[in-house]
Amino acid sequence: MAMEKSMDSIKQILSRNRKAMLLDEWLAKELVNAGYSRVSVVASPKEGLGTKITIYAARPSLVIGRRGSRVRELVKKIEEVFGYKNVNITVQEVEEPELDPRIMAWQIERQLTRGVRYRRVGIWAINVIKNAGAYAAEIVISGKLRTVRAAYQKFKSGDILKSGELAERLVETAKRPVLTKYGIIGVKVSIMRQSLKEYLESLKGGGDEESGGVEGEE
Repeated sequence: MAMEKSMDSIKQILSRNRKAMLLDEWLAKELVNAGYSRVSVVASPKEGLGTKITIYAARPSLVIGRRGSRVRELVKKIEEVFGYKNVNITVQEVEEPELDPRIMAWQIERQLTRGVRYRRVGIWAINVIKNAGAYAAEIVISGKLRTVRAAYQKFKSGDILKSGELAERLVETAKRPVLTKYGIIGVKVSIMRQSLKEYLESLKGGGDEESGGVEGEE
């Protein structure tokens, strides 16, 4: 009996996490022009108490809409599509958008679609991230870059971890397809906010913070 309850609990957690991930993907498309970053979902065990959803974006006003019209639309769709009960949405502005890979990928897309040369965009973005205090960053722009053949260009600042558990903890990555007059361009932004040494020292002090596209559901 205890084993069955444990399995049921695990299945419920997996189901909630999957639903939160799908919501995150859906919001990324719905709020493409608002500089969407991530979402936090806190669902009460008692459905009557509702679900608190916090959306983080670079341009909160575009999420809220005129007199809250956009938020009301989002509440309705989220309840209908994802089955969350009594949704209450709060919108927060991202405090350090220059250190958010999703937002920086969005900024790169805006520049590329305006016709700015990819090298200039890549150098600009790397400098913005570096000046914001990131330990390391890497931007990869690939596809038809003003030529018939596909090309690949990498822009780097510092030494960024590539693989392993520490890379998963320390490096945040976002990918974004960009449609230009030359075709589809792929944009990948990876940001490492702190060095490995700083991270290990923070563990000794009891700090172990992680970030991602979806913040947990309880």
